[in-house]
Amino acid sequence: MATGEAGIRARAALDAGDPVEAMRIHMRDIVRMPAGAVDAMFADQRVRATLSAHAGAQIADDEAIDALGVGTERFATLEMPTTLVVGDLSPAHLRERLADLAATLPNARIVTLAGQGHVAHLTAPDTLADAVRETAEQVLHA
Repeated sequence: MATGEAGIRARAALDAGDPVEAMRIHMRDIVRMPAGAVDAMFADQRVRATLSAHAGAQIADDEAIDALGVGTERFATLEMPTTLVVGDLSPAHLRERLADLAATLPNARIVTLAGQGHVAHLTAPDTLADAVRETAEQVLHA
C-alpha cells in the first residue's frame, strides 16, 4: 500500500495536533472507505476517541509499510503456516492485496469473515478471535 500524498497529509495533520483529521485521512484516502462511512464512524464520540488515541501508531504503521516498498516476493520463502483474515465487505483493493500475498506465501490460507469489513476487530472481535484460535490450534497440534 503506497500512502503517497494521503500519507503526507495524515502525518501533517497528526504533527499539527489533529489526530481526528489524521485518522479521517487514513480511513478515507488510504484505506479507501467511503466518505459517508467515515463520517458516520467519526460521528460516534467513542469511535472517534478510540481512533484518535491510536492515530500516532496508525500513521507510523502506514509509514513503516510504505518503507517496505511494493511487492510480495520477499514473503515467498516464509514456510510457516499463515492465516490471512479478510472481511467479505473489506474494500476491494485490500482483498486484492491479500490474494496477492496468499498466492506468494507457500503455506497460506485465507479466512473470510462473512458480513465484516476492515474493522472486524471492532465489529466482530469474537469471530476474529475464533479464526485466530483455529489457526493456533492447527499449528500447535501439528
